[in-house]
Amino acid sequence: MDIKDILKRFWFVFLIAAIFVVFIGVYAVNTIQNQPVKITAKEENGSYLIYSIGDESLTADDLYDELKESYGVSTLYRKFDELVCDKAIKTTSEMKDLAANQAAYFLQQYGEEEADAQMQSLGYGSSEDLDEYFLYAQKSQMLRADYLKAHYDEYVAPYVEENNPKIISHILIKVADITEEENEDGETVYTANPTEEEKAKLDEVVQALENGEDFAEVAKEYSDDGSASSGGLLGYFDDNNSTYVKSFKNEAMKVNEGETSEVFTSEYGYHIIYCNSQNVDEFYDYSEFLEAIYGDDVILYNAPLLEKAEELGITINDAELKEQLMSEISGEEE
Repeated sequence: MDIKDILKRFWFVFLIAAIFVVFIGVYAVNTIQNQPVKITAKEENGSYLIYSIGDESLTADDLYDELKESYGVSTLYRKFDELVCDKAIKTTSEMKDLAANQAAYFLQQYGEEEADAQMQSLGYGSSEDLDEYFLYAQKSQMLRADYLKAHYDEYVAPYVEENNPKIISHILIKVADITEEENEDGETVYTANPTEEEKAKLDEVVQALENGEDFAEVAKEYSDDGSASSGGLLGYFDDNNSTYVKSFKNEAMKVNEGETSEVFTSEYGYHIIYCNSQNVDEFYDYSEFLEAIYGDDVILYNAPLLEKAEELGITINDAELKEQLMSEISGEEE
């Protein structure tokens, strides 16, 4: 994060983040008191002087020590990650719009109090920083996606071959009366006992698909699943996915790009699955795909960060801080 060396080399960058907020508060008070304020880039006892107000001053070393004491190395690490991502990936208007929409949705779902708590736990000031956080999250995902693209043969290809990832859509026709029993293999088998209305709805869906109607449009019209509004799109799916019932997962793994599954039954009713794509290039937009490959491998997860930091010329010269950050990055206890 705001490591001592980075603060020395890029002290001006941090005047626009949390550091800037602290400084502005002091600046406003002392401006009222007519105290002279100086922002310099000279060294003072070997540390870059960030500002001086009257007889008071703040150096990069002082700031680093305050941040470390207040937030710990993990927060300093996040700041380091954030700086590298920001330097590596240019912010676009589309990214800003997405971050704003994500922030608004988060506030709507959880409220300002919960958002404040979440932001503070991450080292931010309050819910007003949600846009900044979601913008950083986008850049972090893009940085790590770019790394996997550059190391496709090493990490992506083996995962794809083993786990058969795909993007899928889905139509659900709910059935109120479902019975279940175990087969000879000990697996649960579901049997639907539909009403005439439920059966008629399923027949309409099957007929529409057999007539070549677009799966997404059929899903919008008939599906009882929450994904109906988006054409039944569920998104990324692979053999490691454990969020779906077994019968659904089994059928999803069978369909290939452009194929539609047979009708099958789960505890919820009748299902039909469509495989939208098996194009790896489309998977990088899904955080689930990146998380599946990076998994709990802290070294791999941080490899893109360290590689890009070196490429950008961002180095850690303070031995103690470097050791602490490397411990944080590797996930090892000090």
